[in-house]
Amino acid sequence: MDAEAHREVAAATYQRCWELLEQPVRSKHDDVDLLTNAFASRFHWGRVGGLQEWIIGDWMVSRAAAATGQGQLAVWFAVRADAATDEADVADWLRASTAEGVARAYGASGDAARRDLWIRKAQALVDVIADAEDRELIASQLASVPR
Repeated sequence: MDAEAHREVAAATYQRCWELLEQPVRSKHDDVDLLTNAFASRFHWGRVGGLQEWIIGDWMVSRAAAATGQGQLAVWFAVRADAATDEADVADWLRASTAEGVARAYGASGDAARRDLWIRKAQALVDVIADAEDRELIASQLASVPR
């Protein structure tokens, strides 16, 4: 598979994750489809993407895992994504997004105290996002973390 094919599959499977996440009701089959697409997207971006794609890929795996009740898996990938933002110069929105992901993952794992701690951390990071559209997008994702 060449680089362009990897990019196409990575983008298509990532988009499929969003389609499934936005469904008002998902079946067990849809949940399997969601997780499979998240892992596929992460795999293909791992072949042709850079650090930002790697982080977003881990964030999406965590998001999919949280949405399907796989709390421990969600935490593992969310913490990986967030830790990577500490090791590199990444965009302000990405740093806030990974913190939102950690909050969501801890919520999915049943750890309300850590969820709330990460919600506060994420909110502080959202508050300093320079671009208004990015700030609004990440704020809306943070607001959707189940409490």
